[in-house]
Amino acid sequence: MENMSNEMIRMARKIFNMAIADKNANSIRTLLAPEYHIVTGRSAQFHGADEEAKRWAENFRADPTVVYRRTPREVMVNEAWGLAEELGNWKGSYTAEGILVQASGVYSAKWQRAENGEWLIQVEVFTTLACEGPCEKPDPIA
Repeated sequence: MENMSNEMIRMARKIFNMAIADKNANSIRTLLAPEYHIVTGRSAQFHGADEEAKRWAENFRADPTVVYRRTPREVMVNEAWGLAEELGNWKGSYTAEGILVQASGVYSAKWQRAENGEWLIQVEVFTTLACEGPCEKPDPIA
């Protein structure tokens, strides 16, 4: 069963990547738990699946070049509790100040199984390790 859950999570991640490539915020929304929380690669934090879908839709409208790809390195599943941890690498590109930005780093995602058996993302934390172009760094913590 754990292997099947691992494959379901990896397939959901592929669907997430395709939704980003297709600029489909509604498809992204279906993969998120209602209380979804994200810490972005620039350390901004957002909460709520509906809010996250709106953020993606706005990003797609504002910058048609935006694309991100998350590649899992490892998925660990606690089958009895319906919890899983995904660790991976991410790469992205977008336009800022008319110049293409290329960024990359690592991420962690916590998944939880829903009542219907689907796996949903509860939390994602992204850390930027490299950025080329006009990159906007996070402000230091006050």
